[in-house]
Amino acid sequence: MGHHKRTGASQGNTMEQYTTPVVLPQRVARLEGSRVALEGKRETVAVEVNLLRADLRKVSNKVKLAEGSIAALQTEVRTLRKQMVQATSTVGWLEARLEDAERRSRRNNVRLLSFLERVEGSATESFVENWIRDVLQPTGLSRVFVVERAHRALVAPHQPSAPPRAIIARLLNYKYWDCVLHAACESDKALS
Repeated sequence: MGHHKRTGASQGNTMEQYTTPVVLPQRVARLEGSRVALEGKRETVAVEVNLLRADLRKVSNKVKLAEGSIAALQTEVRTLRKQMVQATSTVGWLEARLEDAERRSRRNNVRLLSFLERVEGSATESFVENWIRDVLQPTGLSRVFVVERAHRALVAPHQPSAPPRAIIARLLNYKYWDCVLHAACESDKALS
């Protein structure tokens, strides 16, 4: 049987007996290599952390700029909303004024009904003036009674079987309009 070397405290051997001088430098070399590798990894991690910090600063600056832009846009939107409310109010007011002006412009209008098409000829104003003076004979008209405008109602082209279109005449002033309407009511002519 082979000779075995006994180990233990009973023989009085120390730890130095069992470590060979070749193994220790190999362990030291391995530990040194591990330390160098760890140092390289630590430096790589440090560089990456610094890059991440720089990126984080850039993102933070961009977020601050975006927050400032958003705040400016919110202020602008509030201003535009106020302007829109004011503009809407102004448009409503203007529409009311326009409607009122349109109604007032129609106050001096009269509609003559049941006149055959083209009976007025090419001078509709003269025809209406003469008809009012000759047929209605309103009291209170001056000698310079004027029909400002006159035309047939603006509807689809006249069909032979359709009733004739009304003649719409605008009198120069309200006083003439009032005299003509009273005369029409008294004489039962087709005037509205």
